[in-house]
Amino acid sequence: MNGSPVSTYRLQIRPAFGFDDVADLAGYLDSLGVSHAYLSPVLQPTPGSTHGYDVVDHTRLNAEAGGRPAFE
Repeated sequence: MNGSPVSTYRLQIRPAFGFDDVADLAGYLDSLGVSHAYLSPVLQPTPGSTHGYDVVDHTRLNAEAGGRPAFE
């Protein structure tokens, strides 16, 4: 997809809603006309964090959300 976003949708990554859940929503969001989704936050937070803004490792994706394997 090129150009400016037509419609955006923000998804909050947390243990109860991980990267696999984001992938499952992709078709639905597309059917709504969402051109771009953005995730926040995706980096490794304090274990058990419910919001993810307490990042403790800027080199790793959130393991409780599926980590790199689920992200890819």
